[in-house]
Amino acid sequence: MRSYIHTAMIAALAIFAMLSSERDSVADDSELLAEGARVYATVAGLGCKTCHGEFAEGDLGVGPFIRGASEGSIRAAIDATNEMLVVKQSITDSEVSAVAAYLRYLGTMQVVRTLAKRGRFLPDQASVRPGTRIQLVVQNAGLDTHTFRSDNMGMADVVIPGRSAASREWLAPGEEGEFSLYCIDCKLDKQSLTLRVDKAAQEFVPGTPLNAPAAGSGM
Repeated sequence: MRSYIHTAMIAALAIFAMLSSERDSVADDSELLAEGARVYATVAGLGCKTCHGEFAEGDLGVGPFIRGASEGSIRAAIDATNEMLVVKQSITDSEVSAVAAYLRYLGTMQVVRTLAKRGRFLPDQASVRPGTRIQLVVQNAGLDTHTFRSDNMGMADVVIPGRSAASREWLAPGEEGEFSLYCIDCKLDKQSLTLRVDKAAQEFVPGTPLNAPAAGSGM
């Protein structure tokens, strides 16, 4: 009997240790991603976002799309690109690894972007495949802070200051359906962004921009 209890206790302790290790691993990943996001936004007093865009989409016409970029390609670009000399002089080895982890994470999500202007959404609809992980980016075109809400996406309200953008992550359900986001304090209160979860939607390839061929990411 004592042998059985002893064995059971050892098994229970082993399970507890395994779960604790997994929890700590997740926490470590969260800290690494947070550090990567910080470096991406601030390195050399400019941030990678100055050239590659706030969400690494290459939408500013300066640096390319780098969501999903590998650590090797990031290091190669820092070493070989003249425009990145100021970054090379400022960034540490561990910070490069953190940025790489952050960009890899961004690469797992399809960007759905909309501009909110006077309560209207431009575009006002988008389609994604079931089970796709989404980064929903809302750009507030107004001067005032506005709050955006969804009643069926399971996400917290998004409060966005004027002339800035914010994002929320959302995992599209496995079944088809329609979901919406609207502004609760804009002049027009009956406008919304409609997200359609549709099996016929274009397939998202991680690490590549939508409507682009699946090519290797670079800086």
